[in-house]
Amino acid sequence: MQYGSVPGIEKPVSRIVQGCVMIKTDEQEKWNELLDACLATGVNCFDTAHGYGDGESERTLGAWIEARGNREQVVLLDKGAHHSDDRKRVTPYDIGADVLDGLARLRADHIDLFVLHRDDESVPVGPIVEALNEHKSAGRIGAFGGSNWTHRRIAEANEYADAHNLTPFAVTSPNYTLAVQKEEPWSDCVSIAGPAGAEARAYYTQQQMPVFAWSALAGGFFSGRFTRDNLDQFEEYFD
Repeated sequence: MQYGSVPGIEKPVSRIVQGCVMIKTDEQEKWNELLDACLATGVNCFDTAHGYGDGESERTLGAWIEARGNREQVVLLDKGAHHSDDRKRVTPYDIGADVLDGLARLRADHIDLFVLHRDDESVPVGPIVEALNEHKSAGRIGAFGGSNWTHRRIAEANEYADAHNLTPFAVTSPNYTLAVQKEEPWSDCVSIAGPAGAEARAYYTQQQMPVFAWSALAGGFFSGRFTRDNLDQFEEYFD
């Protein structure tokens, strides 16, 4: 396994990250076996989110960590501030609520890497950066970043952090794969793939910012799950 580093996280971070969107407590032992196997191969970073299964993903991951006593080995990547059906939730209040919910569900005293699941470009970056810094200073999170944030918004946030002597975004988590999306799986999905993503890729390269790409296999396109004979069976996006 190859490992990288993220400012604010003392542990090495595996370059393969295990997604946990599908895990649920009603099959805890089944998922414990999967998570055990991942850790045994050297994968130590596990990706979950406040909105996955209405908290079931976080709870299942937390129960595994508590049962195995392996918190010091594991890098927790938790996401929050996802939009709801009623409103966009990229606010200091919602960030705080999702951090605290995540800590309770994960049975942890800190989250290694907290990533904003969505952005709301109508909201100024300043209060967001300040809120994330407050949670970092309190020891609730080690590092933070943005998923489905454009590189321009991340640059704006980090310029604010620099001007106010605050910690900047440490990572980005956009869609990135060798395939180019024909259609967005949802509104405001941010991808840095293909020619359109060249500027963003150049920015992250220049900044040496870690990219936690999601859907590296293009929703399964590169996994072999799709053939000419079964394409009509897939009508929705799968990661």
